[in-house]
Amino acid sequence: MNPPQNLPRQTDGIALVEILVALVLLTVMIVSSTQALVQTNRQSAGQRTMTAARGVVQRNIDTALTVAWNFASEPAIIALTSATGTPYDDDAAPASNTDGVVQIAVMEDGTTATVPGILTRTVTAVANPEGAQMRRVTFRLTYDYLSRPYAMQMSTLRAIDD
Repeated sequence: MNPPQNLPRQTDGIALVEILVALVLLTVMIVSSTQALVQTNRQSAGQRTMTAARGVVQRNIDTALTVAWNFASEPAIIALTSATGTPYDDDAAPASNTDGVVQIAVMEDGTTATVPGILTRTVTAVANPEGAQMRRVTFRLTYDYLSRPYAMQMSTLRAIDD
């Protein structure tokens, strides 16, 4: 009996095709992972900006709630406005800067604004059965992020301290 001869196998050349398929799958996986990371980073930046906007509005609401108000003096932050509101700058360096533009997000160097917003303050009198001086204070911050408009708004009621 003769020893078996080395006959060509049916699987010769399959390794090259397997490598090509694996490379295509790896490329698809890398591209989709990169896109997912970029999208996640974009959403995170949007959420950070929204959190900063909420902080600006909350800071002003807190100020309106805690500032001293009596019959002798009325703080500017709770002075009556029109029903449409007025621009309000809580970060105005010179006191005459009242254009309502506030910096929501600033670059790490602390000088370059990346997301400016318009802060509007609306204060209206609230009628009540006791006749007490009460005010509804509303702050609304509007801004654009990635070419989309956003707004953050909060309201509170404030009564005179006396």
